[in-house]
Amino acid sequence: MNIRRLEFALTTKCNSQCIYCQADASPLKTEVMSLEDTRNYLDEAVSISNLESFMVFGGEPMLFPKQAISAFEKANKHKIPKISMLTNGIWGKTEQKAQELACKIKKSGLNILGISVDAFHSQFIPLEYPKRAALASVQAGIADVTWNVAVVESLCGKNKYDRKTAKILKLLEPVGIEAHVHKVLPVGRAARNLRQYFKRESLEGPCVGDPILENPLTNPECITIEPSGEVSICWNLTIGNAKQKPLNQIIRDYEWKRNLIIKTLVEEGPMGLLEDARRKRFRFRRAQYVNKCHLCIEIRRILGSADIASTSN
Repeated sequence: MNIRRLEFALTTKCNSQCIYCQADASPLKTEVMSLEDTRNYLDEAVSISNLESFMVFGGEPMLFPKQAISAFEKANKHKIPKISMLTNGIWGKTEQKAQELACKIKKSGLNILGISVDAFHSQFIPLEYPKRAALASVQAGIADVTWNVAVVESLCGKNKYDRKTAKILKLLEPVGIEAHVHKVLPVGRAARNLRQYFKRESLEGPCVGDPILENPLTNPECITIEPSGEVSICWNLTIGNAKQKPLNQIIRDYEWKRNLIIKTLVEEGPMGLLEDARRKRFRFRRAQYVNKCHLCIEIRRILGSADIASTSN
């Protein structure tokens, strides 16, 4: 496995509880990656991989600026070219605080910043907060600052969420930064709350890889590490735990054919996992699932990470 991109889901805690949140983050959650873990994971990944990109997200990573900034500094020390973060801009409560933190993250080595603004985030965060965070970040000299925008259909969509998001972006035009627009996937709370907006797709056929980064399961180029230490190559598709086994060893030892769940997904897709899931009383109703990703995640929730780990030996 030749890893080019490393991601930290730094925390499951967030000041918001957006109805579309694919990470299912909320103010009630408490998990956060330790300073020691952030540094060790980066050291171990770099020891075996030529990383081109490093990203921190959450939850909301800037609820824990010490851990986030430490991770950026470590990545910068390792000369990783692209160092990025996704944030909802909660740290822009005041102009002074926004400027202070923007200067710190710029100095730490971060050069790509995505600030989430859309109809979903606006229910929890006054628009002035991300606006101040963006202006301060541009002023601090961060090279690439954009809005990170979630839509159900598109910015021209007729549903209430996309209409509101388009209005929000219109209000933010004076800031002068571009918007990176992505469609909400049927993952996490989105699968429960926005089901009626998703276009149904076939559940048949093999899985190629992660639907966002197109990370191939046969030879992943990106891994995500959770605060728990779990290492994933797709949505909650765990290949090991970095708290239990060194990350460089997890990367080195990965072989998709030795993991029966991943092998089944590659060769048959999630429908190939149905028999095992039914043994655990999984009740399959085709009409409940939007696409293969939705079905895959629900089946693996039943099978559990223990089953995945036990097939990797």
